[in-house]
Amino acid sequence: MTTAFKLIAKTLSGRVPPRVLVWGLLNRLNRSLGTGNRRFEFERLYLENPDPWNYRLSPYERQKYERVLACALKWKGASEGALEVGCSVGVFSGMLASHFEKVIAIDVSREALGAATRYNHSAKNVRFMHRDLQSLDTDDQYDVIFCAEVLYYIGRKDVEIVCRQLDKYLSARGIILLVTGVSTAQSNSSYFDDWADIFAARFRQTFEEIVPDPIRPYLIAVFSRRA
Repeated sequence: MTTAFKLIAKTLSGRVPPRVLVWGLLNRLNRSLGTGNRRFEFERLYLENPDPWNYRLSPYERQKYERVLACALKWKGASEGALEVGCSVGVFSGMLASHFEKVIAIDVSREALGAATRYNHSAKNVRFMHRDLQSLDTDDQYDVIFCAEVLYYIGRKDVEIVCRQLDKYLSARGIILLVTGVSTAQSNSSYFDDWADIFAARFRQTFEEIVPDPIRPYLIAVFSRRA
């Protein structure tokens, strides 16, 4: 992301809306206080770049989505409901809509959710919610919970609540589908990426695959309730 001076210049030139300065200030405050809340970091990011990871056009991301979806369809026990944690601009949400009766897609960024809602305006079975996994509060359970390229933004201090939430919202025959990088995220000290081991200790692992993609290899792992 840009420096504060460059951000002000971009705002004055009209390239980004003024609220980006508020997100930038709140993000800096959160970082100074060590809260671990990264919402405003993402709010600012999505205003500077509406699709920061190029989910809509990247062949790499499209192939990853297709591989993850195929894995979910193979291992799922039912197709009533899916929960997508960290939906970003909603590309994968739209793909899920064709395979599940109901899709709940959550994200910490309102800016991202606005883009996701517009992208999926015709998908009547997708509901977008401004939540993180730790604060999610619904009466539903889900046949597949997707945690794809998102949990390393959650710190170690939240391990217990994340596992409780997953246990709460996982249906009896449901699966948790974890996707994470196998090198990039682990080499960056700002990320916490022990989730595969944590899930293996709390749930029953039914599948694991490391996809050796030349751009960025990644892990796909499937977990279910222990008997």
